[in-house]
Amino acid sequence: MELEKCLNDFLIYLDVEKGVSPHTFAAYRLDLRQFILFLQENNLPQNAAEVTVQHLRQFLMYLKKTRQNSAASIKRKVASLRSFFLFLHREETYGIVKNPALPLLTIKTEKKLPQILTLEECRHFLSEIQKVSSTPARDYAIFILFLQSGCRLQELSSLQTTSINIQEQYVRFLGKGSKERIVPLSPETCQALGKYTEIRKPAIPTDTFFLNLKGNPLSKRGIQFIFKELAEKTGIYKPGLSIHKLRHTCLTLLLRGGADLRAIQEIAGHADISTTQVYTHIVQDDIRKQMEKHPLFNKDHYSCIKQIFICQTIESG
Repeated sequence: MELEKCLNDFLIYLDVEKGVSPHTFAAYRLDLRQFILFLQENNLPQNAAEVTVQHLRQFLMYLKKTRQNSAASIKRKVASLRSFFLFLHREETYGIVKNPALPLLTIKTEKKLPQILTLEECRHFLSEIQKVSSTPARDYAIFILFLQSGCRLQELSSLQTTSINIQEQYVRFLGKGSKERIVPLSPETCQALGKYTEIRKPAIPTDTFFLNLKGNPLSKRGIQFIFKELAEKTGIYKPGLSIHKLRHTCLTLLLRGGADLRAIQEIAGHADISTTQVYTHIVQDDIRKQMEKHPLFNKDHYSCIKQIFICQTIESG
């Protein structure tokens, strides 16, 4: 069967049966259409049953050498190919006897530690927002919620008025895979949300909690723009700093404060504990830096001791 028809069937499967997020759906579609286009441009098989692992490896080499894709990008496309051909092989109606993607090895990528704000930067940012923002009540509520709950941008932008319980001090987020989780809120965060509620004036009937200046639901792009502007105005902006780093900051501060790893997993909405464990590396890195101050292992201190020892040896000699 033609790959284009196979891809259409696979996309329907992802959307209807798997119920993947729009972002995931778009990523699969982009990756697999790029693969089919590569086969077309190089006069390679267009029938799913004729595709071999060699064709897949040619595509990966093209991504690396010609397109100069990063290892992380290639790793994602390998995952897309595996899922696609697993579906075709399992369905048994596409003529694939042997799954060509099965021999592909996992691409190794360097694990980068998330960039975060310090505790002092967080405090400075929150305190200065109320001085530099044109809508201080709303913006303060947005960013104290980010830093206290560790929520994702999508979760905050789609937050409903009915999802916040100020009296009981908790918020309900709808995370990845439409999974709900409840996160406790601090009194300070509840107070900020309450003050914003008092001035919140929707221009249209909407349950979306955070609104723009016109009274319409505030978009993800709008929140990102507000964060960049406020980060620059408050002086915390640095290259590579994005709004997602507030989530990393929250989870790291929780771990540093002694929160249990499993509890942090629940707060973050991580499906796998291994995702949460990356934050332990940040804490360990901090500990390592502190250990470098140990006088026995401090280079400057060691050099000083060595110099004294040499001088004493010369004098005694």
